[in-house]
Amino acid sequence: MSIFGDIKKQYAAAEIDKNAFIGAMHKRHAILFDMSAHLAHCNIGEIKITEAGVVATFKNPEVSMVCPPSDLRIAPIEAFNFGDYEHDEIQLVLRIVAKLGGSTARFFDIGANAGFYSLALGKTFPGICGTAFEPIPETFEYLKKNLALNGLTSVIPRNFGLSDKPSELVFYTYPSQSGAASMTRNIASSDVIEVRSEVVKLDDYCAAHGESVDFIKCDVEGAELLAFKGGEDILQRDKPVVFTEMLRKWCAKYDYHPNDIIAFFSALEYDCYVIRGERLVPTRVVTPETLETNFLFFHRTKHAPLTAVFSC
Repeated sequence: MSIFGDIKKQYAAAEIDKNAFIGAMHKRHAILFDMSAHLAHCNIGEIKITEAGVVATFKNPEVSMVCPPSDLRIAPIEAFNFGDYEHDEIQLVLRIVAKLGGSTARFFDIGANAGFYSLALGKTFPGICGTAFEPIPETFEYLKKNLALNGLTSVIPRNFGLSDKPSELVFYTYPSQSGAASMTRNIASSDVIEVRSEVVKLDDYCAAHGESVDFIKCDVEGAELLAFKGGEDILQRDKPVVFTEMLRKWCAKYDYHPNDIIAFFSALEYDCYVIRGERLVPTRVVTPETLETNFLFFHRTKHAPLTAVFSC
């Protein structure tokens, strides 16, 4: 029973009188005003409650997202709880994509989840063409809802994942933490659900759809190296900027280290950078002392003007 349903049930059963009911409901309504006051201290500007669900809107970038009722760590909830969600990363990504052409650039969002990065790019650069890959069916439905909610028709959602070979695989997903979905059991959560989903090679997808790309965001909970290996031809041909998570504990689930990703890109003439505030700092290796988990790869020749600007 909800915090409102229980007291309404008592009133309907004449277990409490009208005045007691009004007072009890008022105490429950207090949370709405507490949340309103908290918005001054975080990057959420509006929380809309409708019979269809709860929608939160970020202040910057101004994107709206449906909040799944069971997800503890969806982007707007993280922003409400901690003040913001990946602030330095998203602001730098937007600046980089602006330099890559803004609305004329093309991007891939690999492991899109509910779509925060796709939404931010789509709202900041009207008409930008992007593809958002999300293999988990339930999460994919939220991705589609969020794209529609923000009126983004040039970002195409795809309900499959990317790997080094085409297959149909088991994914482990968690309603309480949709962002932890992976092809391995990454967290010890009792709400784990196994689903089967298609994975394809990025090279095959681009060949079939005539796609090119300027910017790639990749966050697939440890399977990043597999996704990149499946897109080696596209990486060599288009030389996109690549923004990716490299988390040691998740990579270990797939029997590799983030330094293997760095080596993979180095062979393609890319250099690795970490984000420090508004700046990029070159990094040759990930060590036990490395605090960052999100990294950027720039082609040494093609992106030299970009790295010169953002390293200053």
